[in-house]
Amino acid sequence: MATSRPTELDEDAIAAIVRAVRKRLEQESPVAAAQPMVDRYAPPKDCGGETGHACTSDPRPVHSVKDPVFEAMLPRLVAATSSQIAVGHAGGRFRTDLYLRVREGHADARDAVHSDVAADWPVRQGLIALETRCVDRNEYLLYPNHGRRLSDTSRATVQAYANTRPDVQVIVGDGLSPNAIVQNGASSLSALTSALQRGGLRTGVGFFVKFARIGVADEIGVLVGARATVMLVGERPGLGTGDSLSVYIAINPKLDQDNAEKNCISNVRPIGIAPDEAAEQTVTILQRGFEAGVGGVALGLGWGRR
Repeated sequence: MATSRPTELDEDAIAAIVRAVRKRLEQESPVAAAQPMVDRYAPPKDCGGETGHACTSDPRPVHSVKDPVFEAMLPRLVAATSSQIAVGHAGGRFRTDLYLRVREGHADARDAVHSDVAADWPVRQGLIALETRCVDRNEYLLYPNHGRRLSDTSRATVQAYANTRPDVQVIVGDGLSPNAIVQNGASSLSALTSALQRGGLRTGVGFFVKFARIGVADEIGVLVGARATVMLVGERPGLGTGDSLSVYIAINPKLDQDNAEKNCISNVRPIGIAPDEAAEQTVTILQRGFEAGVGGVALGLGWGRR
């Protein structure tokens, strides 16, 4: 019995197929096709909280890339992501404006790490303020374990709610980017609270933890007897990502629980995963986790999975 060989496509054939598909899409949506590509894919202008900040700068210019296959696609790609793509180069170096943007992004990240959340922020969000064993930011950065346990005073505060046994204990922590809490914490907390209510999940009092590492949620969850903890925390910033939150979800919390037993949704911010999306996915993970009795890797459920 004869077998047919797959048709081999060279670069010209592939290019012709791509052009045909793009032409068909433009014919199906002439209005969208008439819009400039950068305008269609640029991030929203109001992102980054009420005042905006360097984390959400306008799309950078497109540099020349040597012999691009689809040159017209470059503005679209650059506008769709903050990743350093299509940057071109001058000799063996970055071009000057890109180098300055990298320096700006690095400064933004450093500023985020050393930023702070206003003392009255927890009260305005209806949260009880706690602290870890760190006395200042330097200790927090140098001794991570000190940020994984509550101070004696804060532990006593949480013990007042011992064995209240909520379905979900909500915790907000400044983490490695307090700026992320300042910029996006309120909207993320509001979305999460609403989603948990719609999901029929009972929450206890909310806590805000200063100088917080992820592990401090373990101690709080154990003290209150929660079925699960959900922690909104400022995540470790990269270049120009000093406004990004993570959501850490732990089923059956215990002290020093391995991160493999936790689920994480990261890059929660206006130009990343929207707070409402993250909140809905959090509830899905919690519900599946309660059914299975496990979380993390064993649950096999994460962002984008069903």
